[in-house]
Amino acid sequence: TPQPEMKEIVQHAAELVGIENHLGFAPHELSGGQKQRVSLAGVMVDDVKILLFDEPLANLDPATGKQAIELIDTIQQKTDTTVLIIEHRLEDVLWRNVDRIVLVNEGRILADLCPDELLSGSLLAENGIREPLYVTAMRYAGIAVTPEKHPAHIHSVVLDEADTARLHSWFQAEPLPAPKPAPEPLLEVKNLCFGYNKGQHTLQNVSFSIGKGEMVSIVGRNGAGKSTLSKLICGFETQDSGEIYLNGKDLKDENIRRRAKHIGYVMQNPNQMISKTMIYDEVAMALQGSGMTDEQIREKVEDTLKVCGLYPFRNWPVSALSFGQKKRVTIASVLVQDPELILLDEPTAGQDFRHYTDIMEFLQGLNARGVTVVMITHDMHLMLEYTPRALVFCDGQLIADRSASAVLCDPELIERAALKETSLYTLANRCGIAPAEDFVERFIAADREVRAHGC
Repeated sequence: TPQPEMKEIVQHAAELVGIENHLGFAPHELSGGQKQRVSLAGVMVDDVKILLFDEPLANLDPATGKQAIELIDTIQQKTDTTVLIIEHRLEDVLWRNVDRIVLVNEGRILADLCPDELLSGSLLAENGIREPLYVTAMRYAGIAVTPEKHPAHIHSVVLDEADTARLHSWFQAEPLPAPKPAPEPLLEVKNLCFGYNKGQHTLQNVSFSIGKGEMVSIVGRNGAGKSTLSKLICGFETQDSGEIYLNGKDLKDENIRRRAKHIGYVMQNPNQMISKTMIYDEVAMALQGSGMTDEQIREKVEDTLKVCGLYPFRNWPVSALSFGQKKRVTIASVLVQDPELILLDEPTAGQDFRHYTDIMEFLQGLNARGVTVVMITHDMHLMLEYTPRALVFCDGQLIADRSASAVLCDPELIERAALKETSLYTLANRCGIAPAEDFVERFIAADREVRAHGC
């Protein structure tokens, strides 16, 4: 390809995915979401007949994920290309029309149906795929979900007067749980400022407090400073100004190793954390030199591998694992140290709903025993269902510290922070249920009840 034409094609592809201002950057200077966009653009420069996307939404903030699906849809329409998307986040993919959904489990095709048909049955839930939240809410309210109701999209789903009445009755059936008292502070961040380069402000005057035993999400667009905040808390970077306290103690003189005894950090990419060949050795590494006997270490490691669902693979090489399984290895290597606070960067990326649920239920179990859990996530379902509180970042600043349901029912905040409003908010508005935030809270309470009873 002649260079002038090459530059034109590259510029066009970069503009399609919103990275035209990053063409001169090195890959290591980009966030995970920005790298994902580069990958998308790299595919789009070719004149191909089939486009295969493997987890295209992984690591993308919700608004960018929405745009990615719109972009894939636009490309398909303009070029008449055949598009195949492999993805666990079904509701996000269904933001645009899909002709068919092929459901696969253990190497077998279990269904090849149009979305309305597949969403009307129970095959998705039975095979570890999360159905759209508004569909689950309809089921909780006793509404029969049939293909005729067109459940594939929140804006196309058909709700008659009886359906709306059922949703109202379900919403009003039980009072919302009473708010819990404010916990004793564990982590306190005061006026934190940091920039990777002189004159740059990756974080600006960030202040918040996280209490003992809380479970909190940190959300915002790619490049908002979320991962940088974690690195400062763990000591991988040093702030330009401001203070970080743990249990009232200033961490400025605590190095990475000393902080790691109290603060566990699970990175977004497991390959950046793993350094041993064998799974057992990777998880046991943190206990070496701890004064424990080999037998005590083995018992502790095996117990941790069991709760992370990795015990059957304890003697496997790490290289034999999938991305999601490697993620669980990194979680195990942190949990084996019994930290007071665990910071997780995209803990469920690459996981199907069953493994997602296993990890989140495990983290919730740890939280119930007093471990404080903070998660950086682009998954709005995770934020809603597991973390009562959310810290919202935009351009290096903390712009909101509210309940997860309040965040996802605020259109202005959603747009500013590149989030995506929950379909439960849309459903509540369609049915005239107010306040929508309480409807979302009602769903969360019902969902927890269902999970608690395993039905």
